[in-house]
Amino acid sequence: MRIHPLSRDQLDSLCHQGRVIEQDRHGIKVLQLSDGRFLKFFRRKRWLNRDLLAPAAVRFAHHAVQLERLGIPTLHVDSLHRIPGEPHSVAVYRPLPGRTLRQLLARGEATPQLMYRIGTFLALLHRRGVYFRSVHPGNIVVTGMQQFGLIDLLDMKVRPWSMSRWARRRNWLHFLRAPPDRPYLTPALIDAVILGYLDDADLPQRERDSVGGRVRQTYESVRRLTSDV
Repeated sequence: MRIHPLSRDQLDSLCHQGRVIEQDRHGIKVLQLSDGRFLKFFRRKRWLNRDLLAPAAVRFAHHAVQLERLGIPTLHVDSLHRIPGEPHSVAVYRPLPGRTLRQLLARGEATPQLMYRIGTFLALLHRRGVYFRSVHPGNIVVTGMQQFGLIDLLDMKVRPWSMSRWARRRNWLHFLRAPPDRPYLTPALIDAVILGYLDDADLPQRERDSVGGRVRQTYESVRRLTSDV
């Protein structure tokens, strides 16, 4: 996908007409446009980094295409833009309809049956080499068709091979450690996720026997962090 110029005046006009979804001390991060699409602003944090060769918005769009090719539901990028004279990039995209797993957890709607299926979804990602470092419940969407998809795709790599054992352990930590989700990830729900994962993971039996124990240890460590706050 080609990247097109977007003037500062055009961007300011979009910001004025849209609704701010997310922002930080640097400014707007995600904006909902008047037509329902979203605009995501990628700020380059350092002058010398890989954004010089591959802008963050381009990588974001590329990851969406990779997921689509793997049959994993995700957002659809419509256009990419650079702001002339500024080291930043912008993506305009159509969101993935549905509710995030974080929303379902907070509302008490995440049943063990649903979490079992989340476990099979994590196994699918690992089997297909999708290493998504932001794979917490806030970035997993449950669609109206009860499928699972991913959003906020920048921090991701897709390999043509199954994920390594080390990467799987790291990915479990990413799933478990987000502070907003800790109060709602009960032991029963974690057991359901683990069971679904083990039923679908491409691991030899000797490793399956130890995965559940490692995930529970990680879960207990994260819970202790919460209780110490």
